[in-house]
Amino acid sequence: MKYPIILNKRKVIVFATIKGIRIEKPFKFILDTGASKSIIDESVAFALGFDLKKLENERLTTISGGKNSKILKLPKFSLFGKDMINFEVNVLNIPYQITYFADGLIGMDFLLKFKNIKFDFKEKIIET
Repeated sequence: MKYPIILNKRKVIVFATIKGIRIEKPFKFILDTGASKSIIDESVAFALGFDLKKLENERLTTISGGKNSKILKLPKFSLFGKDMINFEVNVLNIPYQITYFADGLIGMDFLLKFKNIKFDFKEKIIET
């Protein structure tokens, strides 16, 4: 299957649909093959209806050092034709340099669910 991507200042942006407690809607994500885990911004978790105070803490190592994060199991996360139930993401207050473009990052924890992924930057698609 082929899925559209947006190329913006050397960033690959995709839309993933997330089902939360309050809403189900698409959010923008940057594909980050250097990230081991997927991350959403605190504002997204709040908009979805989750209480961050009730989530388990985890220390996450990022390129800029260690960060405190929360662990959230999303009831449903859909991207590239794959529906993930209870998909675990880390919740952080993501820096503005990222949230200017997207609501979070898709890491290798999601991308490795596919046997093959082909990036076609000329056609602006991802094929799974």
